Amino acid sequence: MISRRNFLKIAGLSTVAVGAGFTTGRLTSNKESAHFAVHGFIPNDEQIISQLVAAFKNKVRSSSEPVVISDSKMGEVINRFDNKFINNSFSNRGTVTYHLKKIKEEIYSDIIVSDTKNTVYSLNDLYNGFLNIRTNIRNRKAEFLFTAEYEEKDFLSSLFSSHTREVVIENHKGLVERIPLQKEYKNIFVDGLQGKTGLKIDNGIVQVHTSSCRNGICKHTMASNVGNLIACAPNKVLIKIV
Repeated sequence: MISRRNFLKIAGLSTVAVGAGFTTGRLTSNKESAHFAVHGFIPNDEQIISQLVAAFKNKVRSSSEPVVISDSKMGEVINRFDNKFINNSFSNRGTVTYHLKKIKEEIYSDIIVSDTKNTVYSLNDLYNGFLNIRTNIRNRKAEFLFTAEYEEKDFLSSLFSSHTREVVIENHKGLVERIPLQKEYKNIFVDGLQGKTGLKIDNGIVQVHTSSCRNGICKHTMASNVGNLIACAPNKVLIKIV
């Protein structure tokens, strides 16, 4: 495994720029970039989805029209719930995006919460609403990969943001690396709570080739377009295209 310093040198990244609100700002500020996300493997249960959307909306307090990307009719349910939980006091205007994808592998349900200061929350730091949801879905079979993301950029971030697609790698300690998607690497290893997650970037496609968790569901998912996500909940590793 190469060192972080050598990795940056090889990747041509002498500095890791702060961008897209991943490592700076607070959700409650309108002057700084902000980011909040919920990623999870969840059961096919409208009540659980309703609770997730409600907890998410109450946290980000956004009145923006959401973008819902789904490969099932449950996407219509998410859109309906989002509209239902808009409060007149919500004034944040950042973008809200939901992703819902069916999964075929057998895996237990779980959720991960992250924001600008905590890339992956520990169990003790989860907000009460999400902690209750997590308790209710434990030991239940997951049928969907669910993502809800809120992003709010300040003026400078918007002005200097790049249109180049990047691979953002995060673990329980925070941001690991941001790598241009056009780069090619056969072996990138990320430390997680249960061991190492290995991935490769080849021809604009990101794929996990080594997983330390029992299910290894992340090895069956590829990412190539903006918004695509690969998540290993047991290892607390997130890989996404931005």
